[in-house]
Amino acid sequence: MSLILVTGGSGRIGSRLAQTLKQSGHQVRAFDRVAPPTGTADDYVVGDLDDAQALAAALDGVTAVAHLAALMSWHPKDEDAMFAINVQGTYNLLQATRGLSLERFVFASSGEVYPELKPQYLPIDENHPTLPTSAYGMTKLLGEEMVKGFARRHGLSTCILRFAHTQAPEELFDANSFFSGPRFYINAKLRQLRGLPPSSAVEQSIAALEAVATPEEQHFIGCAPDGTPYRMGICSVSDMIEGVRLGLEHPAASGETFNIGPQKAVAFDEFVPYLAQKTGLPVQPVSLHTASYRYETSVEKAQRELGYAPQMTIFDMIDEGAKLREGNFAAD
Repeated sequence: MSLILVTGGSGRIGSRLAQTLKQSGHQVRAFDRVAPPTGTADDYVVGDLDDAQALAAALDGVTAVAHLAALMSWHPKDEDAMFAINVQGTYNLLQATRGLSLERFVFASSGEVYPELKPQYLPIDENHPTLPTSAYGMTKLLGEEMVKGFARRHGLSTCILRFAHTQAPEELFDANSFFSGPRFYINAKLRQLRGLPPSSAVEQSIAALEAVATPEEQHFIGCAPDGTPYRMGICSVSDMIEGVRLGLEHPAASGETFNIGPQKAVAFDEFVPYLAQKTGLPVQPVSLHTASYRYETSVEKAQRELGYAPQMTIFDMIDEGAKLREGNFAAD
C-alpha cells in the first residue's frame, strides 16, 4: 500500500483529496499549518514549508507527493508571502525529496500561468504561451520550472496540473466564501474591491456595484464594460480531485503538464440566475472595469491521455449545494 503526502492537506481541496485517496485504499499523510479535519487522513504533520525538520518528518516513508500547499492572493501586500510560500516553499519541499524513491511528485499549478484573462487564442491548451501578469501566476510558473528542473537533474517523476477555478457546491451559497462571494454576491464584491489599492478601474467598478447595492445581499452577473457577461470554466472540487488522483497514479502522467477543469466554460448570465432561483436573492447585471473573464480552457489532453472525465457542471454543483443547504436547515 502506498503512502501519499498531501501538502495543504487541511485545505478545501487538500482535505477532500486526502479523504478520497484514503477511501480508495492509499495511506495518506497530510501536511499543513493546522491539523486536518478528523478522519480525512491516516496521519498528519503540522508544520511550514520553511521547516526542514517538519518536512523530513512529513516525507518519511512516503512514496508519492501531491503538493497543493500555496498562498493565493491578488493583493500587493501579500506578494512577499506568496513568493516565500509558493516559490521558496516549493524549493524547500523539492530539496527535501532528494534521495527518496518517489513514484510521483504532483505539483498543483494554475491557469494564471497563461494567463487565462489575456489569452492569445481559445481554447487555451497546454501549448499556450506562459506569460503571467499576476504575482500569483508568476509564483506558480516559477514553481513549475523548479519541478521540471528537479525532474531533469534528479530523475524525479513529476506531473504538473494547471487548475481551473474550483468550487465546492456549498461555497456557492456562501457570500463570505473567498472563492464564491466576490464572484457572485454584490456586497461581497464591494468588500473585496474596497480592500484593494485604489485605481480608476476599481473606483468605476465600486460605483457600478453601489448603484444597485442594498443592505441585503444580492447576486450579480459580472459583465465586461460593454455589457458582455463573463464566461469561464468552473470546476467542481470532486472533478479536480479526480484529476489529481490521475496525476498521481496514471503512468502517462509522468513528465507531463495538464489542464484540469470542467468540460466547458459557461456564461454567468446562464447560471447565476439559476443560483438565484435556489437562494431566493435578487440578481443584477453589473458591468465591471476590473479584470474581465471571457475564456475557455481545453482539458482535451487530460481526457485523451489520462482518461480524465469531468462529471459535474456548474448547474450540478448548484443543485448539490442547494441540497446540502436544505439539509443544514433541517438539522437546525
